[in-house]
Amino acid sequence: MIQQETGAVPASPRKPEQPKECFLIQPKEAKEDATKTRKRRKKKITDVLAKSEPKPGTPEDLQKLMKDYYSSNRSVIELEELNLPVCPKWVKLRKNHSEKKSVLMLIICSSAVRALELISPKMKEIPEQPLSRMPDNTAMKQQKLPAHHLRFSAKLVLSIFFGTGAFCLCMGVILILSAKKTKKVEINYTKICANCAEFRENAYNFDKECTCSIPFYLPQKMEGNVYMYYKLYGFYQNLYRYIQSRSNNQLTGEDVRDVENCAPFKVSRDGTPIAPCGAIANSMFNDTIILSYKLNSSVHIRVPMLKNGLTWWTDKYVKFQNPSFNDLPSKFAGSTKPPNWPKPVYELDKSNPDNNGFLNDDFIVWMRTAAFPTFKKLYRRLYRIHHFIQGLPAGNYSFNISYNFPVTRFQGEKAVVLSIPTWCGSGGFFLGIAYTVTGALTWLASFVLMAFHLTWKRKKKEVLQERSQASSRKAENTSGQ
Repeated sequence: MIQQETGAVPASPRKPEQPKECFLIQPKEAKEDATKTRKRRKKKITDVLAKSEPKPGTPEDLQKLMKDYYSSNRSVIELEELNLPVCPKWVKLRKNHSEKKSVLMLIICSSAVRALELISPKMKEIPEQPLSRMPDNTAMKQQKLPAHHLRFSAKLVLSIFFGTGAFCLCMGVILILSAKKTKKVEINYTKICANCAEFRENAYNFDKECTCSIPFYLPQKMEGNVYMYYKLYGFYQNLYRYIQSRSNNQLTGEDVRDVENCAPFKVSRDGTPIAPCGAIANSMFNDTIILSYKLNSSVHIRVPMLKNGLTWWTDKYVKFQNPSFNDLPSKFAGSTKPPNWPKPVYELDKSNPDNNGFLNDDFIVWMRTAAFPTFKKLYRRLYRIHHFIQGLPAGNYSFNISYNFPVTRFQGEKAVVLSIPTWCGSGGFFLGIAYTVTGALTWLASFVLMAFHLTWKRKKKEVLQERSQASSRKAENTSGQ
């Protein structure tokens, strides 16, 4: 409830009766003098109050008063709130109120509170209390901030399109030329090791080894850092169920027995949890590839290769962690290896604890799934010592492969790749082709837009010429008459 004393109404020709109810002022129609014409002065609320007679007020009077004199200072939300019943118990309060020269009002919305602030200066002395969650009447909260609408001309748009197309075409050509200059050796050993592929088709030979040797000649020296990759054809790692078949809680070492999302490789036949679980881990590439260099006719030396430093930093130190750095077999007690693995996860690299368990680089590289069915993953990198300080010298080499990963079941293929990475990567053509195609399409769109622009510009010019000629003819006819 808000009770406030109001001043007396200015004197009028006759003394009105004192009202017993709350009042709002109803303006009186002004009589205009027909003989005198003078400039009307904008009415103020004080003038209206001075020339009006008291009358019992209603909620509609307050609403009309606010709309007539204060609508420019109110927000859209507040104007809408004025349509609500401001005083639902108006009649009851009016009957029970007997004090003279006072105004009684029941406020149920914040817009009415601010209305009283405008009507009566004394209301500003009362501390404002928020009665609703309506946003403040500010430019920020009422979305009245100044905005700048960019208007691009046709020349600017065409320049942007042509510039973007030229940039993409140049980058595509540079990337393709760089990829062609990359020194790379790729050997597909699916058919070369066909006897081992057939041997692996028999499930009874899962615990037996099959090796094959692939000799090759390196005509030119490969200087710098040399990387070895394995490449798979027709292996789809981008299937949704395949990607989701893993346990992140298990891979971060939080709970080795958490196999909830690892279907269909959650537990073994006897109900023991699998670690690491899931379809991705179970299908891990497990061929063993050894590179040998023929120093002379009778001496073969093994090319030193490093097993670590193959992963992303975030994968090695954030996404994958062992349950403990010490005594890994005890931490994996109560779990079993995946069905396709020859040994458990804590025996992947016994010689290096930092490359064992879930932190094994080969395992982490495989767990990062590929987007396309043909992909290659980093397997080893050259350790530049002794005869290989500058890289791989030209000469005779051989790959000694322990064939374990079957690909003929899904009509796939596999290969081994030796490559020297350049500034744009490992020498793939995908990025260069993507840039080239994007640039060509952008230029095509630019020419189409330019053709439309010139066509409409010519039509607009013709229309303007016709209008000017018509207006000139009309002017001549008028002057002739």
